[in-house]
Amino acid sequence: MVGIGGGALMVPIMILLLGVEPHQAVGTSLHVIILSATSSTIAYYMQKRIDFKVGLLMPLMTIPGSVIGAYTTKFISPKGLVGVFGLFLILIAIKMITSKREMRSGGKKTSQIVGEGIATRTLIDRDGTVFTYRPRLEVGLLLGFLAGFASGFLGIGGGALMVPILNLVVGMPIHLSVATSMFIMIFSATFGATTHFLMGNLVPEYVVLLGAGVILGAQTGARIAKRLKAPKLKTAFAVVLIFTGLRMLLKALG
Repeated sequence: MVGIGGGALMVPIMILLLGVEPHQAVGTSLHVIILSATSSTIAYYMQKRIDFKVGLLMPLMTIPGSVIGAYTTKFISPKGLVGVFGLFLILIAIKMITSKREMRSGGKKTSQIVGEGIATRTLIDRDGTVFTYRPRLEVGLLLGFLAGFASGFLGIGGGALMVPILNLVVGMPIHLSVATSMFIMIFSATFGATTHFLMGNLVPEYVVLLGAGVILGAQTGARIAKRLKAPKLKTAFAVVLIFTGLRMLLKALG
């Protein structure tokens, strides 16, 4: 629903409720996110809200970032990993809430955001809503490495950073940012998960159990996101991140 692939919830669930070691929780989460992101992408593809040009360019930076991020977890303690996870989510949530960049509406079924790029792009979804924007792809590509790093390092798919990058930096409408983020996540999660697998950070039984739930949840979330107005979607995104971040910080300090 908010384009983060479920990792922001799965990692805390495995650590706080199931007692999984943090490094294994991160690796396992990425394997589940592959399923979640694929399921969500199918739903958003049916809604025609994925910008495939942006979605295919961003992995050029997110893939190497995810591999490096996954490998970097070898050099941080379990509590340190949990603390970084929590702080990261809270900072991203604050950025989303305090951002003054808002989308504009122009017409009965038109949604528009004024970006700072050169070329204007127009995307029409299945319901006829027109999204017009000017993406700054060069800036987005540079920051895409950070989203990929977050994917491999935190096990959250990278969406917690990718959605703000697409929306606030690249200049895409929030609904398209969420949908395109899920498509990009397939690439970053796959390479990050593979790296964690090679390091032994995987609990196979939880991939099966959590995977079944997230596939259904991803489809439901995509349908809910379609009905939410942009400000509500941003608020939902931020609330999820703040709640999860606080829980993880308490765990790290405990």
